[in-house]
Amino acid sequence: MLHYVLEIILWMLPVFFIGCVIGWLARRMFGAAPKLDAVTEKPVAPTVEAAPDMEPQPVAATSGKAERPKGIAAPRNGKADNLQKITGIGPKNEKVLHNLGFFHFDQIAIWTDDQVDWVDSHLKFNGRIRREEWTTQCEILASGNEAEFRKAYGAGAAKK
Repeated sequence: MLHYVLEIILWMLPVFFIGCVIGWLARRMFGAAPKLDAVTEKPVAPTVEAAPDMEPQPVAATSGKAERPKGIAAPRNGKADNLQKITGIGPKNEKVLHNLGFFHFDQIAIWTDDQVDWVDSHLKFNGRIRREEWTTQCEILASGNEAEFRKAYGAGAAKK
């Protein structure tokens, strides 16, 4: 019996090493396999603000009428607002919004319904921006009325 176990082990070792060599060659020839759990974000160049009267340019989207809101290249005065105060925005979503050119509450507060649709479909939020009332929250935060914001949204949860 011991003889068979030893023989199986001796056959498995070379097969294992041959598999390793084939895997190494395949990776060298075809590149590394992508990680399945990694989420890759392509940074989107923000639309540079040219003039205050300039209208945002429409962008083709799934609904056909959504338009991309106008972003800016960098935060005003070199300091962005803390977008994480808005319900549903964490560090990752804040970074994505910055990559899209949105750094301030007043930018988000003036989004039209079509622009909300564009951002919502771009971020794949499935209506989350409207449910969490981002534009309303940003109107209050842009006005600087922290007390009203806390009264309406508490510690970050929108009141129904």
